[in-house]
Amino acid sequence: MKRWIAAALAASGLVALMAGCGVTGAASTGFRMFQNSERVDSHLKIMLDGQAATQDQFKKTVSGYSQFTISEPVGTSPTLRFEIIEPERFGRITMVTASIYQKFEADYSHQAEFTVYTKNNDPQAQMKPNTDYNLAGPTGQSVMDLYGKDAPGGVQLKPGMKYMLTLTVKADKSETAQIYFTTK
Repeated sequence: MKRWIAAALAASGLVALMAGCGVTGAASTGFRMFQNSERVDSHLKIMLDGQAATQDQFKKTVSGYSQFTISEPVGTSPTLRFEIIEPERFGRITMVTASIYQKFEADYSHQAEFTVYTKNNDPQAQMKPNTDYNLAGPTGQSVMDLYGKDAPGGVQLKPGMKYMLTLTVKADKSETAQIYFTTK
């Protein structure tokens, strides 16, 4: 990985020199790209059906951001798992929710197809890291459908569709991660 970062930095420096930016401009561009490659966008690691959400590292290095995606299609009732990197960063966790949005025309709907949450406000009742949750019937959690009603069958996605999952961990330092995926 470091080899392609070095190649990207060298290429950016060469392009900057050719554009007349000078050595200082090339060094600044190369340093900014290196900072982009090392930046942590999320302290959450999210998996669906055992596949980890990843970012395109080249795009992240060049532009500073790359969306999280699941590379292979997942089932219509996937299993969700999340891990917290540097748990001390979050502090006291008071709520964890997951919402799934269907792709609509050129963007994603602003209405969640499904929301997984706990009806109990007790922090101990929230979804826990390092635990697998079968979204067809997540243990201890409730599932609400698009119309705000309980979904007794849990999450049942349409096959061959594109979706975005948002996982929100509300804590002293809250975080929300967006993951894009398709179904089988």
